[in-house]
Amino acid sequence: MDYALEERIGNPDLFTGRKEELSYFLQWINDIKERKSMSTAILARRKMGKTAIMERLFNITFFKNDGVIPFYYEIKENDVWVVDFCKDFFLTFIYHYIAFKSRKTTYLTPEEKHNFDKVKAIAGDEGFEYLVGIIDSVQYAVEHEYLDGLWETVRTAPHTIAARQNEFIVQMIDEFQFMNALIYRDKDLKNPARKLAGGYLSTAESKIAPLLVSGSWVGWLMKELSSLLPARFRNKFIKNMPENEAWELLYKYSRFFDVPVTEETAFSLVGITEGNPFYISAVIRSNYPGKDLTSIDGLTGTLEFETLDDQGLIKLSWMEYMAKAFPEINDQHAKNIVLHLSRYRDREWTRAELREALNLEMPERDLEKKLKALVKTDIINQGASNNRYRGVNDNIFDKVFRGVYEEEIREFDPKVIREEYSHELKEEKERYKRLLGKLSYQKGYHAEFLILNRLLFHARKNNELLKSVTRYLPGDFDFCDYSRVWKYHSSPEYTRVFTVDIFARSVNPGDYSIIGEVKNREVKKFSLDEIKEFEAKFAEIKKLENLERVVGFIFSRSGFTKEAEAYCKQKGIACSEDERWLAD
Repeated sequence: MDYALEERIGNPDLFTGRKEELSYFLQWINDIKERKSMSTAILARRKMGKTAIMERLFNITFFKNDGVIPFYYEIKENDVWVVDFCKDFFLTFIYHYIAFKSRKTTYLTPEEKHNFDKVKAIAGDEGFEYLVGIIDSVQYAVEHEYLDGLWETVRTAPHTIAARQNEFIVQMIDEFQFMNALIYRDKDLKNPARKLAGGYLSTAESKIAPLLVSGSWVGWLMKELSSLLPARFRNKFIKNMPENEAWELLYKYSRFFDVPVTEETAFSLVGITEGNPFYISAVIRSNYPGKDLTSIDGLTGTLEFETLDDQGLIKLSWMEYMAKAFPEINDQHAKNIVLHLSRYRDREWTRAELREALNLEMPERDLEKKLKALVKTDIINQGASNNRYRGVNDNIFDKVFRGVYEEEIREFDPKVIREEYSHELKEEKERYKRLLGKLSYQKGYHAEFLILNRLLFHARKNNELLKSVTRYLPGDFDFCDYSRVWKYHSSPEYTRVFTVDIFARSVNPGDYSIIGEVKNREVKKFSLDEIKEFEAKFAEIKKLENLERVVGFIFSRSGFTKEAEAYCKQKGIACSEDERWLAD
């Protein structure tokens, strides 16, 4: 797939999982063409992948070119005059529109973005003269500083153009909660435009240009939507990854950043982070001196560093939330409330219960104000009613918060955090051993990871061994250096979505690349039907990736049926059940 918009994740191959979310929103975008989609808000704390999802949705929609025009805009976390904001917002939309219609991605990053005359000339040159009128209107309002009329024209521009041209547009606005807080009506930036987002009250109901907004301050965004835009948005929460996606992410980052893990430490890290993609990434990329993720002790030290050290990415991320909350309510009562709710995060607490448990002697109004501020900044969560609250359901946040603040309230030694990690990782280790026993795995909780790892790091130097335990390889085949070794997912824009467990692209075009499947089953042999299904995927990937020299390979720990074995030999599909492929 081409990537029209540069994604902040970096290498596009690092985008992992989120299959349910992508499927949901791709269907939502497709339904715009039938006027069925309701404006939706993506809600997730920072680093959970919401921006990555939105950028990938933009690229897929742009690439598909299937009747829905994508527009993406991020509201920056800095103060800005409303006129400058409107100008930037509008011209970003116009350039995204022209880029899509002309199929020229260079318009997504124009050299003179804020030049009205330039964009009018481009619109004319590309055959979109119908845009000139609305560009003139916005230019006039900007030059004369007609604030309210300007915002009305800019805000409704996607709907207006879609209606006039009989088109469909999806508006993706990232960090929507900043709209009312960081945009000002005056050049001196003293008079916030407190109800700017409220202008979407009617605009958000558009069925030909619905909004997909997001916010990493969940409590804040939900408050804005409920108070200014009631019943205009459907909420979609982005949660931790399911276990299989978390495993895939961990292994992919391990290979990409060249940070080895073992099966046991990988299992333990996925368990203790509860599938949080940011935590997994932060541990893999940690700057902990002497980092070693191949042992439980090394993993413990890295987690402790990330949680307690001022250089830890996990701590730094949570400190952003705390910095928003405590300047307003920086007192011992607020911190004690957070500690209490975090400690008992398995249940909700009413204000009366909190008052009694913590001996809070303050007016009801003051207590409610503190709690609302903590909810708004995502330090605690709102319960089932406005009178109920609960702690953040995240055991790592609990350790970060205690490491920073608990000593202010009671005697506390941060070393206890390491002891807790050691205890929790010991429990994960026991769970891992029970799982191994239950499933009788001899090697490889995820055999595909072990084989991917072998291909990336050890295949060339173990060339003769691996060739000796693999049947039906071409006569001139040798294992080589690979530029890319991934589990392969077809892009969601294709009609047929599929995966294969191994895709190893050779560095040298003269060497063989490998497309492979791994089955770590205990009893069932690889069947002829499964071989033919793999063969179809092999052919499609070979075509999509423009591969000349490539070998199909199947590892099946329980072996192959007679029919499958004969077919592999006939078709030249390499196969093996030898567990030396799974050796560390």
